[in-house]
Amino acid sequence: MSDSQTSDDVLVNVGESVGSALGKIVATANKAVEAVRPAKAKAKKKVKRAAKKVKKQAAKGKKKAKKVVKKIKKAVRKAKRKAKR
Repeated sequence: MSDSQTSDDVLVNVGESVGSALGKIVATANKAVEAVRPAKAKAKKKVKRAAKKVKKQAAKGKKKAKKVVKKIKKAVRKAKRKAKR
């Protein structure tokens, strides 16, 4: 029983070591790709991201404005009904 446990432990250790090494390799490769990528491409990506954020904020604002208008219209209808009574 202890023999199978030790072999399992060895396999786990080997798996962890291999996984760790592969993770380091991938991280290094990603850093290299980022360093090679031209500044123009980085700037373009940054601008796109900023534009997307602005667009999203505009959509949120529009949605909020619609809600406010809807709420005001409802209040006006309610006031008209009360005035008729």
